[in-house]
This record gives sequence, C-alpha cells and structure tokens, in this order.
Amino acid sequence: MRILGLPIGKVTMSSHQRIVSYVAFAAVMLFCATIIRLGGVAYASSARYMESGSFLLYPTPPMATRMPIRTPTPTAVGEPTPYRLTEGGCCPYPSWSPDSLWVPFLDRPGAYEPAGLYAVAASGGEVALIVDRAGNFSRDWSRVAYIDGGRTFVERWADGERWEIPNEGRAVCFSPSGQFVEWEVMSRGIEFPDLRQQAIWLANYNGTDAREVVTIMGGEFVGWVNGEGEILVTGRLAPHGPAGIWRILLENGAGQLLLEMDRVRSPLLSPDGDWLAFTVAFDTKQERNGLWVMRTDGSFSKKLDLFGAYRWRREGELLVIPLDLEQAGPALWQVDVISGKSWQLIDPLHTSWQIASNDWQPSPDGEKIVFRSAEDQNLWLLELPSP
Repeated sequence: MRILGLPIGKVTMSSHQRIVSYVAFAAVMLFCATIIRLGGVAYASSARYMESGSFLLYPTPPMATRMPIRTPTPTAVGEPTPYRLTEGGCCPYPSWSPDSLWVPFLDRPGAYEPAGLYAVAASGGEVALIVDRAGNFSRDWSRVAYIDGGRTFVERWADGERWEIPNEGRAVCFSPSGQFVEWEVMSRGIEFPDLRQQAIWLANYNGTDAREVVTIMGGEFVGWVNGEGEILVTGRLAPHGPAGIWRILLENGAGQLLLEMDRVRSPLLSPDGDWLAFTVAFDTKQERNGLWVMRTDGSFSKKLDLFGAYRWRREGELLVIPLDLEQAGPALWQVDVISGKSWQLIDPLHTSWQIASNDWQPSPDGEKIVFRSAEDQNLWLLELPSP
C-alpha cells in the first residue's frame, strides 16, 4: 500500500491490519505530546523586586545569532535547513510565544537552578528564565496553575497573588482567554477506557462558580469553542447512547452530537477552534479507521488519504508527518482539509530532522517548526516553505 505516493510498510499484513496497527502506533505517539497554542507572553529576568515580588520585564527579546545544523548529507538548493536553539539535551515539549519570536519551555537546567518557565529566541541565543514557577500556564502566560501540598492554585505570577481551585488537588487547564479553568473527576474502579466516566468541571480562574457541566463515558475533554460559550467532548453522554464528538452548551449542559463515531482518539483543535483533527482506531467499520478532520459546528467532516502525526499550521491547513517505516527520516506534508489537496513541504532525502517522541510544534504564524532532535535531544528550528 502507498499513501500519497509514500511506501508504507511491507506487504505482509492485510490493509485493515496494517492501518489499525498504524493508528495504534500514532495514538501512542500523539498521547505523549502536548499541543499548546500561546496567545501572549511576558519576558522577565530572574531577578525579583524584594518589596513587591514582581518580575523585571523585557519589552523585546534580545537579538541573537543562529548555529546551523551539521547535515549528514548535502542540502539541496532551496531545501529548508534546521538550526539548533539549545544545547546540553534541552528541552522537551516546547511551545511558542504569540508573535512567533520566542520558544518557551519548562525546565530545570541544574541542581542549583530553579525549575520554571524558560525561553530562547527563535533566532537563537542565550536561554532566559521567564518565571521560576513550574505549572500549566494560561495562553497569555499571566497566570500559572500548579499543585502545592495536595491543593490546586492559580497564581498571577507578576505580583504573586493566588487563588485556590476547589478540586481536591487535580490538574487544571485554562480556557483560551484564561478566564476559566477545567478539570476532570474520574470514576473509581473502572479501568477500561471506553467505560470510564469523567465528570467535566469548570470554574472561574479564581476558583469561584465551580460547577459540573457534563459527565462523559469513554471519552475526553477537547476544548472550548464558540467564544468559550461551549466545549467539545468525545465519548458518550449516556451508558447506551451514541458515541462521537459532542458540543456542550455551558449554560445548561445540553449536548449536540456533531459526528457519531466510536473510538475517537487524539483530538486536536485548530488555532481558532473552527476545525478538529482526530484519529479513529479499531472501529468495527474498517473504512472509518484513519485520520479525520471536521468543522466544529458539525457542517463538514472528511477522512483524509494521509495518515500520521499531525499539527495545525493555520485554520484549514493541517501538517502531517506520514507514518512510513521505510523512510530514512520524516517527510512533512501540508493538507488543505476542504479540498483534500496535499503538498510535500520537506523531503527526508534532502533535509535531516529526526524528531524525538513526536515532539514538534508549528509557530503561530505558520512559518516555522520547533522540534526536539532524536539525535542530541536539543531543540531545533526549521523554517517552513510555502506549498
């Protein structure tokens, strides 16, 4: 079998067995990665004002130079060339500032250095400590959620004010605006994922107005849509009800089934929340297994011909690294999700970029990718060509 002209595997299994194994493999890879889209960031030195606890802010990142990668084979003219951003095997799960100029990441550089949010300029240079607090940050990075002594807090790190979230020490995630937090309360004693119940809870970032919105079975929370007036979830809303992708109205918890589909995995919202990409694995209807895209209003859904790891470049533009066990390295394709038309952006025969643990993220402007190298575990940057 070939996917978009790329050889996939050896002819030793049936098409169904192979696509199921590929879906399972990619689902494990995608589970290890965190997709974070940033809406803003403040740059700070590691020094604090003693009297206020606030941080010294940098208005703009410093200029720096890049160090070109050592390529094992000659790079063809016009082919993209990666650049190293960090050294010493640093750092997993990078993200981006909204202006695409900085690459923030959580790290603890050494035994005598604080754990916290660090950043390096996309143009290269010295790594800078932004704030010495590790946790889950809001999109504008003004607040951080963390667990301390079995209790969950949200802190505004500029002045140190914090609020407790009444959720018995569970991890939370912020809404795009940072005004709300979400967490799940799992059922006890049910280990099988397709039967496990999760109560989805929301609250204001300061812990007020905490409430359960909906309980789902065998699914997960996806994210906020429609100006944060609704959320997307997968799974079932009733034990014997239909499984699929649901849109939940926060006002009353009413659910709208957008797409009936069992075993939805690795859902990923587009930057503005208008699109959703996901995989389907082990569905009894063989033709459903693979990589899908849909509009979050339910008006459009489509299975793509390509399958592999994926990220959104822009609204309606999906980047895919096809799962190809015979290639020397990863190729990168861009798919127009409406037309289904695709373009190869990176050819592994000309560009060397071995990715560790599916750890890669496109910049908000869609012009660059940061990835963690499987060769040296450092962060590298790759400028993306146009289709």
